[in-house]
Amino acid sequence: MLSVQFTYGQEETYSDSLQEHNFVDKVIDVITFHGENVNIVTYPMAGFSEQEGFSAGLMPVFTFKEKNPEKRQNTRFNRPTTFIPSILVSTKGLFNVDASLIMFGLGKWNMYFTGVYQYVPNVYYGINEAVPSDTVNYFNRRFSSFGEVQYEISDTFFFGARYDIQYNEITDVEDTYLNATVEGYNGGFSMGIGPEIRVDTRDNIVYPTKGGLLAIAFTPYLSFTGNDYNFWYFFTEFSQFFSIKNNKNVIGVFAAFHMLDGDIPFYYLNTLGGSKRMRSIAQPNRFIDKNYYMAQVEYRRHLFWRLGVVGFAGVGNVYGSNGTNAFENVKYTVGAGIRFQLVEDMKLNFRIDYGFGNYDQQGLWLTTREAF
Repeated sequence: MLSVQFTYGQEETYSDSLQEHNFVDKVIDVITFHGENVNIVTYPMAGFSEQEGFSAGLMPVFTFKEKNPEKRQNTRFNRPTTFIPSILVSTKGLFNVDASLIMFGLGKWNMYFTGVYQYVPNVYYGINEAVPSDTVNYFNRRFSSFGEVQYEISDTFFFGARYDIQYNEITDVEDTYLNATVEGYNGGFSMGIGPEIRVDTRDNIVYPTKGGLLAIAFTPYLSFTGNDYNFWYFFTEFSQFFSIKNNKNVIGVFAAFHMLDGDIPFYYLNTLGGSKRMRSIAQPNRFIDKNYYMAQVEYRRHLFWRLGVVGFAGVGNVYGSNGTNAFENVKYTVGAGIRFQLVEDMKLNFRIDYGFGNYDQQGLWLTTREAF
């Protein structure tokens, strides 16, 4: 394994506090609840995507305060506990209810959980088809829960387990191109659990300005645990962040490699697009396959008040089926985005990103948290 050394030095910083409240701040104050241990602010949601159409919903953001202020002052890492549920509907039939919880500070135990009920319109393009011979519209009804439980060996090294539980139901299939010959056509139950190692030196998990994250995990989905499909999943991801002159200018780099093998349902195959990775690919199922790699770089700039901007670029691919290889039909993305700080004393951002790339791809994303 590579040995990675992270160095910390003194640098100029800037305040995230918003001293002078304008009209928007006052409106946010109205929809914000300030409790003894938690702040809650509820935002409306709206957006548009090729997959879902126009969407609207609500998203309350819970941020929990550190009960021991001295603990926060005596650590170089800012790891707040946040809870973000949301509900979303769209003009193309999407109904989505989800919630994510990132929890730190339970002794040496740190946890991340997410739960989703989703009825989502989708398109099947085939597996890794550069030019699909046909496409099929369908709906996927999905109940899922994903989580990680980590034990803190040191303040930067964590060892634990990750789990993934899903039930998928494929409905309203409009064409015979998606049929019983495609693994996963009948949907089904999947449950995987396996070990994970993390090395996390990010100064702030919500908005890092220095440090990095290395994660390595292996998750088997075995028949004796009730799985309808028997397969395994391996992934490794790495990110690193650098400040330029001060914390207003941050460069982040990210690299990932994922591998699947076994009897893999098509909806579990690695997807290249989405709001966090190749942001030009608006329909995540456009390119799917067993293996996946990608790398991206992002420049983040805080402007003033709650506003910031980013520029990003990425390259990646999926491969492994139908004789495809890693360097055949490689995809790229370039784009830019706007950031709006949701919480006054935390750089938890609402983000609007637009990306475009080859294969006539472009995507517009409206969501929370940074891409990596």
